Amino acid sequence: MAYNQSRDEHDEEEPMDDDNSQCNGKSCTQTLGEPTQCLDNEVLKQASRELQLQAKVKDDILEERNTMDAERIASLESQFSQMKQQLDEQQNTTSGVELLEEVNKLKAELNQALSINAMLVVSNDELRDSSNAFSSQLDAALKENSKLQLQLRDTDKILEERSTKDAERIASLESQLSEKRKQLKDLIEQRTSSSTTYSSQSYTSHQKPIPGLCGLSNLGHSCYMNAALQCLNSVVPFREHFLHQLDGGQDKPAGLVEAYQDLVTKMWSGSNQSLRAEQLAHEMAKICDYFDGKSPQDAQEFLSSLLENLHDNTKTAKAEPSIITKLFEGKLQSNVICTGCENPATRDDPFMFLPIAIPEKHNYSSPNWNVQTGLEAVNQEEVFEENQWRCSQCHNMPKCRRTTEVTSAPEILILHLKRFKITYLGIKLKVETPVDFPLNGLELIASTTLSRYNLFAVINHSGSMYGGCYNAFVKHENKWYRFFDGFMSPLTENSIVTSDAYVLFYQRVEQQEVIRKPGLCGIPNFGNTCYISAAMQCLFSLAAVQEYVMTWRQHIERSTEDVHTLKAFIHLLNGMGTGQGAPGSYKNDIMCLSAGFKYKTQQDSHEFIIALLDNLSRCEKRIAGGKRQLPSSPQETEVRGPSLIDKFQGTFQSLVVCSKCATSLIHPRQDPFTSLTVPVPTQESVSLENCVQMVMETPVEGMYKYCHMCYSSHHSRKLTRILTYPKVLMIHLKRFRSHTEEKVNTSVTFSDVIDLSAFMVSPSETVPTFELKAVINHYGTIVGGHYTAHRKHEDKWYYCDDTQVTPVSSFEEVLTPVAYILFYEHVNLGTPIGTAI
Repeated sequence: MAYNQSRDEHDEEEPMDDDNSQCNGKSCTQTLGEPTQCLDNEVLKQASRELQLQAKVKDDILEERNTMDAERIASLESQFSQMKQQLDEQQNTTSGVELLEEVNKLKAELNQALSINAMLVVSNDELRDSSNAFSSQLDAALKENSKLQLQLRDTDKILEERSTKDAERIASLESQLSEKRKQLKDLIEQRTSSSTTYSSQSYTSHQKPIPGLCGLSNLGHSCYMNAALQCLNSVVPFREHFLHQLDGGQDKPAGLVEAYQDLVTKMWSGSNQSLRAEQLAHEMAKICDYFDGKSPQDAQEFLSSLLENLHDNTKTAKAEPSIITKLFEGKLQSNVICTGCENPATRDDPFMFLPIAIPEKHNYSSPNWNVQTGLEAVNQEEVFEENQWRCSQCHNMPKCRRTTEVTSAPEILILHLKRFKITYLGIKLKVETPVDFPLNGLELIASTTLSRYNLFAVINHSGSMYGGCYNAFVKHENKWYRFFDGFMSPLTENSIVTSDAYVLFYQRVEQQEVIRKPGLCGIPNFGNTCYISAAMQCLFSLAAVQEYVMTWRQHIERSTEDVHTLKAFIHLLNGMGTGQGAPGSYKNDIMCLSAGFKYKTQQDSHEFIIALLDNLSRCEKRIAGGKRQLPSSPQETEVRGPSLIDKFQGTFQSLVVCSKCATSLIHPRQDPFTSLTVPVPTQESVSLENCVQMVMETPVEGMYKYCHMCYSSHHSRKLTRILTYPKVLMIHLKRFRSHTEEKVNTSVTFSDVIDLSAFMVSPSETVPTFELKAVINHYGTIVGGHYTAHRKHEDKWYYCDDTQVTPVSSFEEVLTPVAYILFYEHVNLGTPIGTAI
């Protein structure tokens, strides 16, 4: 009974232990199942101690149970022994059967007790394994928690550093803003204090006023008006018109014309140091009430309104153009081509201001953005997506291409730098990108005319769209002056280009015709892209390249492969061949071809050509489905087109020979080549033949070979010969050394026709005679320079310098000491001609 009672007690306790074990395991699993939470180490350690304590209590209970079971088993075994002894003593009596039944009953109870003991042992082992597994999971959780805490500390450190940097930047910006506000306040105080008081470098009361150098007092907020009027006053033919030959069609002009004429007359009378343009402001307020000089306005908008209204008031009944039209008006032509039906739509628009878009972001480690680049970007091609333009012919709204071109350049070119913008959220911003602009020699291509301009006035704006002031830089009798309302002070040319420049005034000083016909077309420089322009001019002069373009342009548009380089190459050379595309429309092509080269930095023209040929080869592979061999039939050529790089590739065969008896010491080796790179020695002049000879035969330094003919070891030399010659022979004069920044300026003499027979491995069926087609020139040093090209077109030589293409009177002008890359093309002749090299 004691055994059964004890067993019942254990049976009542076991479910409680199992429930607790399951509950604890579930709680542990839930805690460990949330890896994203960073647990506290102390909490985890406390949980570990509680679990270890529970495991110890269970071990004690199990040990106690084992002890009790062992005692019970020993007692049963003792009873069993006693009963067996009694059975042995009474085995001949009838009571032996009863004893045997009692023994069997005790055996069954003993077996049941042993089974229960075994189950408890197994349960104890499982509990130990579960405790060990939980300890492992707990250790992993502690490690993960430590890792998360480290990451959290690192994140806090990074955020703290960023906060510190942001705070420093905000403090710096606030300091700059405070300084700007202080400067603006000082300027306003100076401006409002007196309109006749000048700085130490300006007029003094005893100085005699100079005609034309007259300040304009501020009427409240009329600095925008004063700056515009000072710049307009410096336009000589415009000023002279209003001073001496005004032809307004009336005996006495009235209104705005009279007010402007009266102001100009007083400014040039030589009797005023400062004036108030109240009458002009009054007349402008009648047209636009906000141009009364009492509130801040935009100087460019005021100038545009003034010129437009002066134009309307000075027109005559005759069909003659007004003075504003003669001086300030140019023309822009827009050509929109429908991609669906190829229908072109052309529109001509006059302009007085040429807007120049300024990039909002600029790498301040590189040179400032140049206004010449922005001016050339006006002539460019744009692509409009569907549903943006309706074709008048097919009445659909497909994709279209628009090219914009300046067709007529004005006498006075006014460039409006677009510094102000309003975001889609209504926020007013000013673009502070630094802009460089030339004082002399600004170029503008209009159709077939190249105009050069010199700067004579600048409107500057300092501040933001919410507050700022205007001043003007004006050139008077070859000297520069700064006008700030009634103040005037002299300037040096180094002070003209500032980050506040807003409107630039240029006057045309030179005009010349630009050669632009099929096959002869200049390429603008889009920011250090002269190395590309020179290369493309030379490549287009080759018959092999022209044939390549004619073949590929038939089906390149139908290709769906990623072959942008090939498309740009075909589009650019096709435009040069037809002479129809605007030079500015080549910008997208140039940018695509220069992919892989550092943007807007000078690069090596030879490296560009090699990379271009390699990229074109990859495009050909994509269209051909991975195949690279030349088409085997004319039909296959129509499908894929020929390969261009094969036109430039030949094969060298080289071997090492004994320097004494010329016996070959190793087996010949064959290597392909795309260009023939020849060294240029440092001396006054050298012939191309000598340069090629240095490549074809070179000593092998430090290499001794045993010669079986001489029976001794001698110095060896390497002989190189041409096994197969290319269609196009590109000779690269190696003027730059990799170990130094110096350029070799040796003059290399070359002929217009050369023969390679002397350098062939064996005589060929056709004579290896080549005719010179183009030359790339490099001016300057390895650090900075400029590329141009000489090219042959219809048996005449031309000089190509970006957009300029000018004829060359003789071949002697092509032989310059700056020649860098020579392009020879094979000609089929029966007998060798020209100079053998």
